[in-house]
Amino acid sequence: MKRFAAVFVLFLLMVSAPLFGQVFKDGDTVCFLGDSITHGGVFHYDIYDYYLTRFPERTIHFYNAGISGDSASGALGRLQEDVYDRNPTAIAIMFAMNDVGRGNYVANPTAAQLKAQKGAIDRFFASTQKIVEQTESKLHPQFFFITPSPFDQTAVMVKDNNQPGCNDGLGQCAELVRKYAAEKKATVVDFHGPMTALNLKMQKTDPKWTIIGPDRVHPREPGHLMMAWLFLKAQNAPSLVSNIEVDFAAPKILKSENAMIADLEADHGKLTFSVLEKALPFPIDAEANSVLQLLPITEDLNREIFSVKGLNAPAAKLLIDGNEIGSFSKAELEKGINLAMNPKTPQYQQAQKVHQIGKTRRGIERKLRTFAAIRWYCGHRRVNPDDLAAVQKFYDGLSEKAKNGWYEKQIPHYIKNWNDRQNDWDQIKKIEKELLETRLPVQHEWTILPVK
Repeated sequence: MKRFAAVFVLFLLMVSAPLFGQVFKDGDTVCFLGDSITHGGVFHYDIYDYYLTRFPERTIHFYNAGISGDSASGALGRLQEDVYDRNPTAIAIMFAMNDVGRGNYVANPTAAQLKAQKGAIDRFFASTQKIVEQTESKLHPQFFFITPSPFDQTAVMVKDNNQPGCNDGLGQCAELVRKYAAEKKATVVDFHGPMTALNLKMQKTDPKWTIIGPDRVHPREPGHLMMAWLFLKAQNAPSLVSNIEVDFAAPKILKSENAMIADLEADHGKLTFSVLEKALPFPIDAEANSVLQLLPITEDLNREIFSVKGLNAPAAKLLIDGNEIGSFSKAELEKGINLAMNPKTPQYQQAQKVHQIGKTRRGIERKLRTFAAIRWYCGHRRVNPDDLAAVQKFYDGLSEKAKNGWYEKQIPHYIKNWNDRQNDWDQIKKIEKELLETRLPVQHEWTILPVK
């Protein structure tokens, strides 16, 4: 607990008068509107994994509406296709990274650059307000205002791509978002404050450490898991998977929170019973595990507690469906062990299967978001994205150097595959059905076997 205490205190200090939302309800459709950190990122897929496994009785639809390189002002031109047509009940908005005008941040900015910095922040906020006002009049959704993830201007990196002061500019954007959320009586999710605080803390001992990636802009998996944690905390998302407590000596069940227990039987010095938990543990990708040592993510979101009282031996083995899960001391069992991250349990393995199926869905949705990015790109160049011949003509007219840009490289793929996009949507629907079936909890037989 001490390892993350200082970071967590900083997090509390950095958040100004937070407004907390409620967890999503059965039937909700949730849109994540943003830039490349949403388009190619995973924080919202982590949130989806949490909802799939924590609330198996609910059907909630999540979709990615991020576009690489976009800004709040740019998003105003795609609200119909990316938001209104999907009729979301909740919208999470995160912009600023491309709005802030990163190129204006240098070691010694000129008066013109300082003016440009302020102008960019003003335009960001004005555009954010327009997004909300226009969307509110069409849909009346629940809003989640997300402050931007940081630009890491303090990490020491091999590639000197720093833009000093840029994160301070994002901090100004974040403060505007917090105040606007309070004005709208909406939920604010603060990424900027806690993530910046964690960077500064860790860099005191390791100047190269960062929760962001080497480009200083895009968080990697640990950063995205932190973002998902912050989002779910802002919703007051429950930590409990299940809480099971048995009295070995009696024998009897003392506690069964979010779980149904039956067929308790003592036989030949061991205790067996069947358990049907009402949720699965939150599946966390192995590439994100490093941040679990720094933040109370497991404690806050992933508590699958099992405890044993009255054990007549110094230790006991726990078996589930005949397979040994682990051997634990009497003291550990009396205190309670958290099984959520134990890879030997069938619950963990089932949750990881949900996660892996979701990764397939993620890949297809990202492909569709790249199509959306090309449509956005073409629109800004006055090329009709629905006229593939016009798109081809535009592409053919580009110089060879221009064709090496990120957007330009995607154009041939867009031309070739745009008319077959319904196959991708059909595949997503098929995968979503598989996810809903795979995440349903299964009954297992648990055995407590004392170790003399």
